Amino acid sequence: MPSGDTWRRRESGPVVRPYAVTGGRTEPADGEVLDLLAVVIATGRHAEDADGTVLTPEHRRILNLCRRQVTVADVAADTALPVGVIRVLLADLMIQGAITVVRQRPAGQRTGSDVLQEILNGLRAL
Repeated sequence: MPSGDTWRRRESGPVVRPYAVTGGRTEPADGEVLDLLAVVIATGRHAEDADGTVLTPEHRRILNLCRRQVTVADVAADTALPVGVIRVLLADLMIQGAITVVRQRPAGQRTGSDVLQEILNGLRAL
């Protein structure tokens, strides 16, 4: 063994390449790339029941994290998987109906501060 190489300890867990986790896919099946701040939450519908598909351990772990609202970035951080892999796996779960995405409104559609100020002024006038 070359001098710089070391054996990995068994406690460090299995070493799996990202492309193996996604079956070689690099883009979500539906073609839609989720924003890092998109919020995902489990629907309560189990993907395994839907079409007989068996979930991978990574899918199950993501579903477990999505029992409460969580961002795509947080899912990636909590699973220690690359964001690209998480986006592919989340798309799988979305297609199966196991999770849903809560999207933020684009900046142009958000309520302006002038409207909020008018509401605040109206409340103060009461």
